Amino acid sequence: MPPNSDPAAGRAEPDPPPARLRSWGPRLRGSMRTTPARLRALTLLCLLIIAGLFGSATVTLNQARDGLTVLGRDAGPQAMATTELYLALADMDAVVADVLLMGTDHDLGSGRDEALAQYDASRARANEALLQAASLTEGDTVEEFNVQAVLDGMGTYDQKVGEARLLNDEAQAPPGDVDPRALEVYREATRLMHTELLPKAFNLGLDSSAIVRANHEAGRSSVALGLVWVGVVGAAAVTALIGLQLYLRVRFRRRFNAPLLAATAGTVALTLGVVLALNSSGAHQSGARDEGLDAAMALARAGAIATDMQADQSRYLLDDDFADNYQQVYLERAQQVLFRPASTLTDYYEAIGEIPDAYPDLPGPDSTDPRDPGTLGYLGQSAQASLLSGREDALAEVLSAYSALQEEDQRMRAAAERGDTAAAIDIRMGVAHADDGVFTAYTDALDGLTDLHREEFTTGIRRGDAALSHWSWGLPLGSLVLLALVVAGVRPRLAEYR
Repeated sequence: MPPNSDPAAGRAEPDPPPARLRSWGPRLRGSMRTTPARLRALTLLCLLIIAGLFGSATVTLNQARDGLTVLGRDAGPQAMATTELYLALADMDAVVADVLLMGTDHDLGSGRDEALAQYDASRARANEALLQAASLTEGDTVEEFNVQAVLDGMGTYDQKVGEARLLNDEAQAPPGDVDPRALEVYREATRLMHTELLPKAFNLGLDSSAIVRANHEAGRSSVALGLVWVGVVGAAAVTALIGLQLYLRVRFRRRFNAPLLAATAGTVALTLGVVLALNSSGAHQSGARDEGLDAAMALARAGAIATDMQADQSRYLLDDDFADNYQQVYLERAQQVLFRPASTLTDYYEAIGEIPDAYPDLPGPDSTDPRDPGTLGYLGQSAQASLLSGREDALAEVLSAYSALQEEDQRMRAAAERGDTAAAIDIRMGVAHADDGVFTAYTDALDGLTDLHREEFTTGIRRGDAALSHWSWGLPLGSLVLLALVVAGVRPRLAEYR
């Protein structure tokens, strides 16, 4: 480059913008200097913000409706159904143990035929629950594998218990004296049930609860964000309408514009109405989940575990070699249902026997024993906390029935320990296979309490829907009225310039 040369020399000058573009900005600014233009701009702004309020409210209301649909009609009922799987499987194993315990006396308890019919009914319930679980876990590879594993395992279990029954029948084994070959096959079957099927079934129930909880929390977060948008846009709409009202008052020297005042009040009412409806619906939805679904599922698990405890009783009587193991497992499961500090069944019987008389006060930590964690388990403090107002007697009935169940268990084991196997079997059959048996009383009381929470679930979903239902037509109608009021308030003023 030659010295002292200009770097810009030789560069082409950029083309000037077209005259049309050069004049657009000044023309726009010039046009906004007129009253009609400003009035039209303010009016358009108000109309756009009201349309934005309609859009944000519509999206948020739809999100709330979707959350209710998922909880009330899809994931919620399906999750509740998965708790039936554990109950059905546990009942199947308990019935098989009872049938083997009956031996050649087919008239013990309710009879062998009725017991086998109960097995078939539980098998059908388990299949139905598996279908529900499969629909809930669709797309989750791990859970779908677990559902299929339970289904396959049930087939294997059926084959083993069928073989055990056949061997016991062929041996003409008397009550309480199971054929050794049949007992060995049953051990394999119940081992499969308790190491594979029941754990997977229990986990499916927990996973179903987790899915419901995740969907619920995600829906609440979306609605909460939507509420913010509705509030912000509603406030912006009110601010814009007030600004338009003030402009008309200053420019046209008119004290009030009735249509714009009505539009401002209507915007406030519409915004608050949507916010209150969403809050009310959300409160009903949360109540339906917490006091309805979650409480009902917890009580259903209490029933399922208690059913498995019944099988432990029969296994205790028919398998002497593992009787101590079954007794310890019984205590562990009992502590899941209703926990009190106890290291032996004798201590547990005594602790549980005190609860019905103490209710509604549940034993818990005090100055005499600060290590006492309280009355825990599915029927403990959590069940009391989720009780519906005025229905305390329902839990009292369940606790009394559960205490009576432990009294009968104590009688049965005492008879077995003194060598009176026949009396122990009679007690066992009277507990589980009699219309007036204590286990029937327990399940009836528990089902009654569970039904109360299921009704609370249904009621909460229905009320949540009702809080939103009017807005399916109220929101578009209200928005159109607001738009019409704005136009009606501005149009006479613009007509003055024609």
